[in-house]
Amino acid sequence: MKVSIIIPMYNEEENVLKTLKIVDDILKKFNDYEIIVVDDGSSDNTFPLAKDFQLNKSNIHILKHPVNMGMGRALRTGFEKADGDVIITIDADLSYDPTYIPKLIDELDESTDIVVGSQYMDGGKTENIPPLRLFISKTANKLVGYAMANNLSTVTGVLRAYRKEVLDSIELDSDGTEINPEIISKAKAVGFNIKEIPVTLKGRELGKSKVRYRKTTMSHLLFSFYEKPMILFGVIGIIVCLIGIISAIYLFYQYLMGTLDPTRPLMLFMVLMILSGIQILIFGFVATQISLLKREIYIIQKENKLLRKKLK
Repeated sequence: MKVSIIIPMYNEEENVLKTLKIVDDILKKFNDYEIIVVDDGSSDNTFPLAKDFQLNKSNIHILKHPVNMGMGRALRTGFEKADGDVIITIDADLSYDPTYIPKLIDELDESTDIVVGSQYMDGGKTENIPPLRLFISKTANKLVGYAMANNLSTVTGVLRAYRKEVLDSIELDSDGTEINPEIISKAKAVGFNIKEIPVTLKGRELGKSKVRYRKTTMSHLLFSFYEKPMILFGVIGIIVCLIGIISAIYLFYQYLMGTLDPTRPLMLFMVLMILSGIQILIFGFVATQISLLKREIYIIQKENKLLRKKLK
């Protein structure tokens, strides 16, 4: 069995040598492995330091994007290069201890295709995480997890092990951090089995965080709405309907008191709110059906991708 480790990096000159040495030492227990570093357009010394570490090591590959294109694009570049039977993804800042790598691989059995390191499941922990980042992370995992209707407690984390056939079977589109829930969503839709193991997520010790809170939050919100449109349409539709119903109750009260004026704009407002709310809910139902249809498309894409691979 060959193991491929993919490490996306962006301006990680403080961590690159330490991370590569620790990961390389851990992987030496495996007979066949490769480390793939994807420099995502770093403007510091990340790339030259990684190239120095690569010297005389044929199983270490350093790839580089000309500009910063996002974690998702970096992972996709790594997936295209990797040829291991098992593919591991991990952060460059050692937020997740690389000693989890053998544990992830051990959990891949005949009934498990993806193993996810989860800091939010029972037994998982977080240490020294900035409060804002921790809040956004927990909220994103709950919201996106609900939208995906699965039993996973962590869907945005990067620490994972995949069977190669999983990544060979799905078409990935995301360039940002939403690639992690995208993989889970599409893999689940085409029938792959996913398992979590408890891990500890630590705050970075060296370098600055590259997380852009506003961009990350928006990308996860949009992904959730894409996965389950009724989250958006349902909430808005119900609120609009309630406004219309409250207006109707007030108008009925005026009717009972004998003070109702049928020409008041509130009458038209009430009708518009109720009809608009119902229409928005109908839009949500239609969007939900389209969302379910796209899962059938994922299955077709999987079959076509595997067929193209066989023809090659």
